[in-house]
Amino acid sequence: MVVSVTTAGAAVEVRQSELAALARAITAAREGRSATVWLSGEPGAGKTRLLGLLAGQARRHGVIVGRGLGVERKPAPYHAFCQALTAAHELLAGATGGVLPDLRAELQRLGSEPELISPVAARRLLAGFASAAPGGLLLLLDDFHGADRASVDLMNLMAHQPVVGGLVLVISYRPRQARAALRAAARLGLELGTADELPLAPMTLEQSSALLGESATDSRAIRLHELAHGNPLYLAALANRPATDSYGAAAPAPYEGLRNCVLAEIAPLSRQAQRAAWAASVLGEVFDVDSVAAVAELPRSEACRALGELRRCDLVRPAVQTGQLVFRHPLLRDYLYVDADGCSRTDAHRRALVHLGAVGAGPMELAAHVMGSGPLMTPADRPVLVAGIRAALAAGRSAQAGWWTVAALRLGRAAAGSADHERCALWQPVVQALAADGRVAQLTDMTAEILSALAAAPVADRVSATVWLATVQAALGRIEDGRVLLAGALAETAGHPELRALIQVQIQLCRVLGGQLPSSTEVEALVRETAGADLVTVGGCLCLRGLCSVFAGDLQAAAEALEAGRRLLDTAEPHGLTGVGYASFLTVLASAESALGRYTAAAAHAGRALAEVQLRGDRHLLPVLLNVQAYVAYQQGRMVEALAAAKAAGDGAGTVARTDQVLLANALTAAAWGWLNTSSDTMESQLADEALAYRSDVATPRATVAAMLFAEAALAAGDGATALTLLLPTPGRRVQKPNAVLAARVYELLTSAALAVGEPAEGWVRRAEAAAEVVGLAEQTGYALLARGHLQAARGRSDDAARSYGEAQRLLGGSAAGVRAEELALAADGAGRYGQPAELRSLTCREREVAELAGEGLRTRDIAHMLDLSPRTVDVHLARIYRKIGVSSRAGLVRLMAVLRAVS
Repeated sequence: MVVSVTTAGAAVEVRQSELAALARAITAAREGRSATVWLSGEPGAGKTRLLGLLAGQARRHGVIVGRGLGVERKPAPYHAFCQALTAAHELLAGATGGVLPDLRAELQRLGSEPELISPVAARRLLAGFASAAPGGLLLLLDDFHGADRASVDLMNLMAHQPVVGGLVLVISYRPRQARAALRAAARLGLELGTADELPLAPMTLEQSSALLGESATDSRAIRLHELAHGNPLYLAALANRPATDSYGAAAPAPYEGLRNCVLAEIAPLSRQAQRAAWAASVLGEVFDVDSVAAVAELPRSEACRALGELRRCDLVRPAVQTGQLVFRHPLLRDYLYVDADGCSRTDAHRRALVHLGAVGAGPMELAAHVMGSGPLMTPADRPVLVAGIRAALAAGRSAQAGWWTVAALRLGRAAAGSADHERCALWQPVVQALAADGRVAQLTDMTAEILSALAAAPVADRVSATVWLATVQAALGRIEDGRVLLAGALAETAGHPELRALIQVQIQLCRVLGGQLPSSTEVEALVRETAGADLVTVGGCLCLRGLCSVFAGDLQAAAEALEAGRRLLDTAEPHGLTGVGYASFLTVLASAESALGRYTAAAAHAGRALAEVQLRGDRHLLPVLLNVQAYVAYQQGRMVEALAAAKAAGDGAGTVARTDQVLLANALTAAAWGWLNTSSDTMESQLADEALAYRSDVATPRATVAAMLFAEAALAAGDGATALTLLLPTPGRRVQKPNAVLAARVYELLTSAALAVGEPAEGWVRRAEAAAEVVGLAEQTGYALLARGHLQAARGRSDDAARSYGEAQRLLGGSAAGVRAEELALAADGAGRYGQPAELRSLTCREREVAELAGEGLRTRDIAHMLDLSPRTVDVHLARIYRKIGVSSRAGLVRLMAVLRAVS
């Protein structure tokens, strides 16, 4: 259709080129020329809509228009022509002021005694109408694939002897549903040159996107376009389709256009064909004759004839597999399925289950029929569901596995003697898959079923399951849901102090996984209460204590707690109940160690946590863990690894809607690319968006790790103003006090940003030095020395700046910050002795121009445009510049040129 779907309050027409081609027929009619156009396309492709738009245009140009419909249950001869000419006669009578008695008499005879009208007489009548229409006559014959034999004979005659003088026929039809005689008539007109064909091809992705009102790069638009096969009617139905119900049965799409189309196609069929179509909808996407016969309770011969009828009307088509069939589109199956009586449908599913089980159908196919049988399910069906669940997980279909698991758990409760360990083996991988796919609502419903299934299990088993399920909820950002689960388990632990301690530690761990800090008071109490518990619980509690101490600024206590926790976790052998939080505790340990600058240890523990997560299949823990890995890799200067880990973290966090982890992953990505100084339009746009968000929301904390990383990316691009916006609520307002272990680093960034925009920076330097003295960490002292060096370089004290940068490099080592300090030290040393580095003096004039522009943060294409060079030439110049002046990246060049500008 030139489909008209209301999107954002506006109708979108997407078949403009086809409409323009048809509009040429109007010109032919007005000029007294005759033409025939065969408009072919799939059901729902837009033929009827095009005819409607064409009719409107024709009327505005004074062309007489008549419309007729070729599809009728038992059409009379010339049915579509009679309809169209009757409408045209009324218009002609009104236009000429008369009743046109001759034409009316012939038309009445055509309507009352069509079987007595020969094709020659019918052609003569068409010619009479054409000559009576002064502005031309346009007949639109829709759904002509259902035309009667006489109409087909008339079209054969007109292919040989077209009417001369202002008659235009536009005939729409479905080639797959047209009889051979009609297809031959259309082909004859094309061969003789008396007719044209306009096939409606599937819509392009751009057309589908326009219809949806979305971008062609939007994942939803791409998915719906592919599912609709480029068909506008199917696209509209899919766009309005609700989610499937809790058992995964097909849900009706509330799009009346498609519903009416399906019902209109089914209504004329024989009773056997209707039964076969209904049975096929129960069987699913692919079916065969024997299966349809079994479900429809028809003899095989009758099922064959019925399916043949369905094929002739193009409701079903041959599948890729030999001897099997599919519906023209899965949506047709959905409508037929939900249109059936519910009780009859459940009986049909049982018949399908018996038949398909006997012929060795796959486990997912059988499980679907168990589910479809609803109230007829029995405990004997549970093995079928279990096999289907495993197959669904292997196929990556977590939602189906989840629905089937709920049913299996319910059947398991009804089956005497079902083992608890078997239940756990059944549901745990399903929970992991649902969590990894972000199916939070389904997971919450399933959690209640799991706990009900374990109601009679030993306390330790119930607690183990509850603790793990709470961890899953927390990792998805649903801290309160996890806390409620653990509170319920805590009420069952009377007389089990070891279980009580474990649950209380897990409550604090869930806060960390959800992006919050644990309660330091509660953690301190737990350290004493868990003293005699298992190694994992005690070690994990000590790691939580160390994390609390880090953020409280008590770094001595943090170091002691983390070291004690590390020793216990390093020697623990996690299994069963004690292994539930092992990977998460290692993640906490790695995070706290990275805050203390112990990056080697943090990398090792994060690596062990990743191995444990992969071993247990707990993919829901990956976003948090991978962000920790990315941060550690970034701090160590391993930017390629940082980018890979951050991308994986961001992708996983986006799937489960963890916006905090998506933000951190984006910040790490921006900072790593900034360090490499290969900034893109995407990164610059992201930095601008973050700056705008921070500028419009002064309540947003400015001293977070994400803000700090975005600020580093902005400074690497030479954008001090954006860095200030990211770190300060508003210009001139006091900065929110950062965490003690980040303070010196934040103040160093503020120093650099202030100097870049010409603002006073000495206050930020003093704060950096004071913050570094408080924590006593070599890394933070290095950042304070960087801040002092920035100020000294800006004041022209190059020798002092070189010493400050050199000392900073000694403390920061081979980290990313250490590399930056080394580059700055070299630049300051050269500027102090020569006014500029000796290597810089070796640059050619053109290389110096490129270096100065790159040092201002300009991108390659911008430099190329300003200097009238190609981007490739600019990159060649940059490579030579790096070699001559001894920097490893554009970021190093930016920093070096900034120092030179400050001292010049």
